[in-house]
Amino acid sequence: MSSPKLVLALLMLTATACDQTPGSDPSKPDAYALQLALEPAAGGALQRLALPPEALVAVRRADLGDIRIFDSRGKVVPIALVEEGADDSRRSASVPVYPVVGPASALGNPGLSIRIEGNTVARVVTVDWSAPSVRNLTPPAAVLLDTRTLREPAHAIALDVDIPAGKPVTLTLLTSANLKDWEPLAQKVLFRPGDGLALLGGATVALPGVDLRDRYVGISWGGATGFMLRGANVTTSNAAPPARTVVAASAVSLADAHELRFDLPDMARLAAIRLTEAASDGVIPAKLFGRDHPEDPWTLLSATTLRPGDGANLFDLSGLPMTSYRILADSRTAGFSAPPTLELMFDPVELLVALSGPPPYRLAVGQSAAPAAYLTLTEIASQGYPLKLADLPQARSAAPSGPPLVVALKTARPTVRSIHER
Repeated sequence: MSSPKLVLALLMLTATACDQTPGSDPSKPDAYALQLALEPAAGGALQRLALPPEALVAVRRADLGDIRIFDSRGKVVPIALVEEGADDSRRSASVPVYPVVGPASALGNPGLSIRIEGNTVARVVTVDWSAPSVRNLTPPAAVLLDTRTLREPAHAIALDVDIPAGKPVTLTLLTSANLKDWEPLAQKVLFRPGDGLALLGGATVALPGVDLRDRYVGISWGGATGFMLRGANVTTSNAAPPARTVVAASAVSLADAHELRFDLPDMARLAAIRLTEAASDGVIPAKLFGRDHPEDPWTLLSATTLRPGDGANLFDLSGLPMTSYRILADSRTAGFSAPPTLELMFDPVELLVALSGPPPYRLAVGQSAAPAAYLTLTEIASQGYPLKLADLPQARSAAPSGPPLVVALKTARPTVRSIHER
């Protein structure tokens, strides 16, 4: 097995010798960048395995083909990829959407009340205008979702929206049981980089298993013009979805007060970049750009707004991770006084493993030449399908000894050509 220092080196920017050697044999354990000891659980040969952070960082292929388990003889152990939803009790329900008509402070202000006209027939929400101080205010851009009939915790709200190109729209979500007292729920930045292009990061708002039974959800967007919210579907389940894995990244220096550049190692499972600003920097709208080659144009990938006290903000990525990234703070602000803290977020990967052959077993990850070699769940499950995956024993992989995992980022300096690209 690789030593701890070698394991950490293989996880960083340096390309591994096994990937550079022509003819590396994916059927051999030594062809992979990372090997970790696998610790089976008691309870049978069929077991689940969630990939640890070290393995998620080491994955090179978008199809997850470069993941293997070997026995003590170096023979491949049968595995299946547990796709999202394979053992899922999630349900999706469309909920009524009511436009809000009234002052901008209608949502979140305990001094105002909202009433739904016509019960479930009318689709208009009006604000109680009895207070003289609110009678002449401009009606806000907001809707009300009726989530009272939901009986399981809510894990996401998928929105059907129209959004103008090139203008980030920040959605603020609140929840209330009586339409007077409101509690913060979530925030989401929507951004369409160009006409006809998909929304960066989608239009789904993730929730941490929130109980919305007998409650309403208010969504406002600060008066952004050209935005329309037509419908909403809420995903519910009594089981929490697997969380993304967060891995620390090394610090990089600022190119200037408004720009941060860095290069990433070769990885295929990166789903988001989490950013935390210095406490003194105030409100900063920011955009994330990426590219794979120094001569390529920068591609806009995501947008968010950093605010003091809000904690970390996500740049959700769409498509495959790129080699180089560039974060630009809005030029209307003073920018960054210090480099923000960066963290990398990875989507989970879970395997179904049919342990065979003599132990000990090894998890091997990281070989760009390895084709996917998964069995299907129906092929690997001897007791039939569908499986109750939650009832299966959970195998674990032993983390390498040494310091905590930190992905080394390389500071990328602007080239002469790109200085004028803003």
